[in-house]
Amino acid sequence: MFRLTAFLCIGIYAAMLIGGQDRGQLRFGLMQAEADKAAQAVAVAAVPMVEDPASAPQPVAAAFVPEKPLMSAPTLGDEPAQTAAAPSGRILYVAADSANVREGPGKDHAVIERLPRGEAVLVLAEGEGANGWSLIRIEGDGVEGYVAARLLRE
Repeated sequence: MFRLTAFLCIGIYAAMLIGGQDRGQLRFGLMQAEADKAAQAVAVAAVPMVEDPASAPQPVAAAFVPEKPLMSAPTLGDEPAQTAAAPSGRILYVAADSANVREGPGKDHAVIERLPRGEAVLVLAEGEGANGWSLIRIEGDGVEGYVAARLLRE
């Protein structure tokens, strides 16, 4: 019985060690900012100093950095494709342990999503005062709703 329990614990530990890694997945709406950072890092890469500059190897960008997002939202039926304008607003982050996204401004509206600490959101309309509600959008998920303004920070 002890051996079986030990093997089970070791198996669970190994599965969590391998499968529980955070590989840095990004939401679709934040891909462009990361691509800009990667392009800037490649541009400022230092070339090692050699005695003969003509024989020095030239830097080569090894990472694939897409110029635009690789995915687009599918269009249904005969509806004309809508061109998405650049979203206007500020990007803020959830400062609380979690934040509820609601259908309307106030606690009496239904919760449509929960956001963890550090989640980036695009604020479309900012709430006023300590009890204000901000209209937010999560670009990758297409979720739009209201979050208490006191739970968001820069």
